[in-house]
Amino acid sequence: MSVRSRGPLLALGLVSTGALGIASTAWAGTTVPSDDTTAATTGDTAAPTDGTTGDTANPLETPFDIGEVPEDMSIVYVPGLTGNPFYNTVACGAENRAEELGIDFTYQGAPTFDVALQSGIVSALIGEDPDAILISLTDPDAMIPPLLEAKDAGINLIGIDGDLSDPEVLATNIQSDNLVGGALAARSLVEAVGEDVGGDVLGLSNNAGSPIGEQREQGFTDELAKYPAFNYLGTQYTNNEQAQAATIVSTTASSNDNLVGVYTMATNNTEGAVTGLREAGMTPDDVRIVGYDVSEPILQALDDGAITGLVVQYPYGAGVRGVDTAVALENGLEVPRDQPTDFVFATPENWETPEVQQFIYKLECG
Repeated sequence: MSVRSRGPLLALGLVSTGALGIASTAWAGTTVPSDDTTAATTGDTAAPTDGTTGDTANPLETPFDIGEVPEDMSIVYVPGLTGNPFYNTVACGAENRAEELGIDFTYQGAPTFDVALQSGIVSALIGEDPDAILISLTDPDAMIPPLLEAKDAGINLIGIDGDLSDPEVLATNIQSDNLVGGALAARSLVEAVGEDVGGDVLGLSNNAGSPIGEQREQGFTDELAKYPAFNYLGTQYTNNEQAQAATIVSTTASSNDNLVGVYTMATNNTEGAVTGLREAGMTPDDVRIVGYDVSEPILQALDDGAITGLVVQYPYGAGVRGVDTAVALENGLEVPRDQPTDFVFATPENWETPEVQQFIYKLECG
C-alpha cells in the first residue's frame, strides 16, 4: 500500500513544555502520575499546583483491539486548514501509522479555515469512497450535511480535535480535554502573577460560538474565579488573525494599567499577543501570556521568556489513534465514543525534559 499526501506534511518546530503545572488526560480517560507528580484527569478542572506530568510514558498506546488491517484499506485526513502546525502534526502521525500498517493514506485540506471549502472537499471525497475520513472540523453545525452524506455512503467518520453538535454522525471524537487545559493555563497565570497580587486578565479566541473555544474559556474562567484578586475582562475575538490579536492586546495594554495577563486560546492569538505587548512597550514582567499550542515564533517567544506557559496537545498521537480507530471500525469493532488525548503544559523551565519532548510538533514527517 502507498501513503500519499496532497501537499507537504510540514509543521513548525515545537516545543517546550513548562513545569509550572502540567497535566494530561490519558488515552484511556485516566492518568497515573509518577512518584513526584500530580495529574488532572478528564472531567476534573482542578489544576495542579506544582510541576507535573500525566501518564506520558506511552501516550501512543491504543487501549482497545483494532483487529487485522483489511486489504486495500484507504484513509483520508481533512484538516481545518493546511499549513497549520497542529493539523500538520496530526497528518504526520496518521501518515506514519498508515505506512506502518500498509494503509493507503492521503490528506486533503483548504489553505484557509473555511466551512464551504471543507464541505466541498468532503463531498468530493464521497465519490472516492475511502474506508474512513479523519476530520478536524471547521464548524460543528454546518459540517453535518456533508458528513451525514458521507456516513450514509458507508464511510467511517472520525473527529480529530472537535465534535459535531449532532453526536450521532461521527463514530468517535479524539480530543484533549479543553476544560482541564484551560484550568491549567489559569493556575499557571495565578502562580506567575501572585495569588494575592491579581489584576485584570484578557482572553483571546478565534470566533464566538466555537465549542473548543468555549470549553477553553470555561476551564480558564472557572479556575480563575477561585482567586478573588483576579478579574476576567472577557473574551475578544480575532477571527484567527494575528494582526487583529495584536491590535486588541496593544490597545488594551496601553489603556489598562491593571492588565496582568492575556489568555490566548489558539496559535495565531498567541503570536499576535506577543506582538501586541511589544508594540505597547510592555515586558513579560508587566503582562503574562498563557495560551494554547505552539508555532516556531511561539516557541522562540517561550524560550525568550516572553510567554509564561502553553498548553501543548499531542496531535501526533491523535493522528496515530485516528488510524487505529479507523481499522477497528472497518473490522466492526467497538471504539469509545470520546477518546481524550494527552497534553502537557509548557514553560521555559521544563521544555527539554524527555516527558515533554515526546509532545513536540513535527518539523517534518519521518
